[in-house]
Amino acid sequence: MHTTAYTLITGASSGMGEATARLLSATRNLILHGRDEGRLAAVGRACADNGADVVLFPFDLEKADAVRAALTGLLGARKLPVEAFVHFAGMTEVLPMDKTKYSVGLRVMNVNYFSATEIISALLKKKVNGQALRHIILTSSIIAQGGKRYQPHYCASKGAVSALGMALACELAPAVRVNVIAPGSFRTRIVQTTFASLSPDAPWNPATLLPPGEVEDVARIVRFLLSDDASYLTGQILTVDGGEHFPRF
Repeated sequence: MHTTAYTLITGASSGMGEATARLLSATRNLILHGRDEGRLAAVGRACADNGADVVLFPFDLEKADAVRAALTGLLGARKLPVEAFVHFAGMTEVLPMDKTKYSVGLRVMNVNYFSATEIISALLKKKVNGQALRHIILTSSIIAQGGKRYQPHYCASKGAVSALGMALACELAPAVRVNVIAPGSFRTRIVQTTFASLSPDAPWNPATLLPPGEVEDVARIVRFLLSDDASYLTGQILTVDGGEHFPRF
């Protein structure tokens, strides 16, 4: 049986967001965000075939200063109560620090961090969403702690996401549970397009203790965090990396 409220997932047109949308569509109605309207529509159709009521929200989160108004308009026009917000949308840059620019950093921060703050602010307003919001799940990364060469803005944005999650967990308890997922290396579209040398047929061997993971592994963690089984979890950063963060000697 599907819930009457909706789960909003950003970055739902590919990767972890798509896997999560497909998994949750068995029990939850969905608002699916993505920038690529063709891919987003395909994911939406698959989720609808699974029984979910699906609303599409195509939007470029580089325009973070406009997402609050766009989402407010959508929710108001369709009378959609949002119970859960899952933020997967993300972008990175691969540039040494002396080559990067303010404009590049701003794009990364807008998509990865500021869009989330604007969406959450809208969802917390009674005139927009009543008091429907119960769950926030943000996506950070293990490199927020360990770092990664040539991705300074991405690392910084993911550190900001982790800190935001902890701040909101303190502010919004007990009405809203807020948790953060910190994935390791998964072969997603953002990895494929960012690192052009990684062909679809190239071996994928991240330095994990377990065999390489699939995006569905992250989706199942989201499903758990939204369930009653996780009712006493808030303010947590859950590392989902198959042991990749452990030091090697």
